[in-house]
Amino acid sequence: MRPLTDRQQEILDYILKTIAQEGRFPSYREIGAHFKLTSPATVSQHLEALAAKGALKRRGRHYSPADSLRRDRGVPIVGRVAAGSPITAVENIEDHVRWDKLGGERCFAVRVVGDSMIEEGIHEGDLAIVEMRDEVASGELVVAYVGEEQEATVKRYFRHREGIELRPANPAYKPMRFTHKDLYLRIAGRVVAILRRY
Repeated sequence: MRPLTDRQQEILDYILKTIAQEGRFPSYREIGAHFKLTSPATVSQHLEALAAKGALKRRGRHYSPADSLRRDRGVPIVGRVAAGSPITAVENIEDHVRWDKLGGERCFAVRVVGDSMIEEGIHEGDLAIVEMRDEVASGELVVAYVGEEQEATVKRYFRHREGIELRPANPAYKPMRFTHKDLYLRIAGRVVAILRRY
């Protein structure tokens, strides 16, 4: 990483502190307000300079700290997810879970509620580690938001010519079926790990 100016170091320290305390990258507005920068373009210039010097990584419009600088508390646990009937997802950070070789800045964790995935070894109270993706392959285990209330559920995803099926792993539950154009189905991402505390 190339040397930073005093202001660049201050902005980087603020970014790292926000990630460590809140599990998220601060918004342009928050950075601007903290440093009394009135223009989003000025904030953008500072972030671009930090990326050019290797302090930040850029992916599209999003930034994240260089791997060597990450001091966050781990993967944020952002709520609960149903393994039964869907429940309303509560996207508030409850806690953090660390596993340095798992996922990255595009991962989050949800707590499983219910027993609809019991035959896949997924139990109530388990943590599902989810890699955020808009597209997933047929047969993958996913977290999806369904219905008008966008309730979250964990299921096995299957794409057919007729539509999409979210399949449970418990014969007591029926598959959930949707058309390809269903406005009330949103895939949050694919499940990459299940963690259980004994």
